[in-house]
Amino acid sequence: MELVNLGWIRPRERAVHVKVRTLVVGYDGSDPARDAIHTAADIVANDGIVHIVTAYHPMSQADLGDLRRALPDEFQYSFDPIGEQGNLLAEAGLVLHDRGIEHDCHLVADDPATAILEIAEKVDADLIIVGSRGLGTMRRFIRGSVSVRVATHAPTSVMIVHAPVAA
Repeated sequence: MELVNLGWIRPRERAVHVKVRTLVVGYDGSDPARDAIHTAADIVANDGIVHIVTAYHPMSQADLGDLRRALPDEFQYSFDPIGEQGNLLAEAGLVLHDRGIEHDCHLVADDPATAILEIAEKVDADLIIVGSRGLGTMRRFIRGSVSVRVATHAPTSVMIVHAPVAA
């Protein structure tokens, strides 16, 4: 097993000490997730790949049917129950595309932590990068933190990108 010393990597400063071949990045459109994408772009090796994971909760068939019936006929053709998540994934992919970085996008119908962990295991990731949204203590207790769940159960090393501290 090869140990990789990531040193101090600060997204705002972009001080990078190492390159990683296979990265998985959780992306939900938040500022910390955007920082995670940029961090991945900074540390991926020239021959490496970044796997972007966006998760969504699928609607039940009954709820989808109800929603479709409620839509006027002229909007039926444009109905896309996962369109927003697809747009988020495309946004993250564009950042990597513009920097010439090979990437693969994964839109997964599951909770975010499980989706990230499954893709990381599937692609044999060297590193998982997630943003920390800074949930309050009560919300973190009730819902759980994606970054903590990923870090706890990950099959590989995890980097958590935090939002900058306000001065």
